[in-house]
Amino acid sequence: MSAASPLPQADRPAAESGAGLPVLAVISNGGSTENKKHVGWAEGILAGEPDVHVFHAHGPAEIAAAIQKAAGLKAEIIAVNGGDGTVDMVFAALLNDKPFAAPPMLALLPAGKTNMTAAAWCGAKNKFTGLQHLLHARRKQTLRATPRHILTVDRNDGAAPLRGAFLGAADVVDGILFCRKHIYPLNLPNALSHAMAVCVLVWRSLFTRADATVIEARWTDSTGHEGGEAPSGETGRFFFLGAMTLGRLILGLEPVAAAGSGGVHYLSLTSGVRAVLAAIPRLVTKRVPQGYKRTVRRAEKLTLAFDGAYTLDGELYDAKKEQPLTITAHDMLSFIDLRPS
Repeated sequence: MSAASPLPQADRPAAESGAGLPVLAVISNGGSTENKKHVGWAEGILAGEPDVHVFHAHGPAEIAAAIQKAAGLKAEIIAVNGGDGTVDMVFAALLNDKPFAAPPMLALLPAGKTNMTAAAWCGAKNKFTGLQHLLHARRKQTLRATPRHILTVDRNDGAAPLRGAFLGAADVVDGILFCRKHIYPLNLPNALSHAMAVCVLVWRSLFTRADATVIEARWTDSTGHEGGEAPSGETGRFFFLGAMTLGRLILGLEPVAAAGSGGVHYLSLTSGVRAVLAAIPRLVTKRVPQGYKRTVRRAEKLTLAFDGAYTLDGELYDAKKEQPLTITAHDMLSFIDLRPS
């Protein structure tokens, strides 16, 4: 994200009020990858639209300030023009600060390098058609919104919790680092970049890594019990370990949980040749159920203890084993379907 700077055009109405339409606030991150390519792309689409306010914001402080101003305007819809990192900062500003009596509906426009949350929950093909569909549905009063669980990641260090939709650890983090360093600079299409990163991960996993991070995972179901007679956790070296509320992940992968209950979906795949080879057919079909050295379940609360890096929707953080991550999904926000009817 860009360094903080004064908030320009803090609440610029795109047009005069009218027609009794729900107030729309657009939070636009000019530092997001796709917005850098198309500077000011939304202004022409928003021209002439009543009760629309545009906020240009970079970084958590400016996004939080924009959300506060949107609350003062009693915005009923917030459109997020950015990538997954921008989306997470909006989640945090809404859920940690609670400036709205009732949270507004959210429309996620895919304008970042990674847009997994926007794709899973709003479904716009691109930011242009997504914004156009939002404005059309707003005028016709045919908005369709679905409530979704949001991850809360408590780092147990006294800081405010992180908010998001997908947390990943283990070798997947190395894949993200590799992608940023070697693949993204090639300026390839996002889908091709992500496919190449997954191929690198699979290739790496075919060789045992003695230095791979050991992760201890513990889960609790919605009754408060640690799984009854079933295992209440696992410890090991993993090719992939994730906690999520998304129904679909990168490349359309869909975890299929047959055990547990609660808002957090947990998926792990142990490192090693046999485990990864056994999972490859599932990667092809896109549906990933429980299997050989593969855990897929739901949980009310998940605790992860390890030393090393992890990602929350593409942003990187460091974990310390003595301060385990506590992951829940009690809070919910509503997301507008941006696919054409």
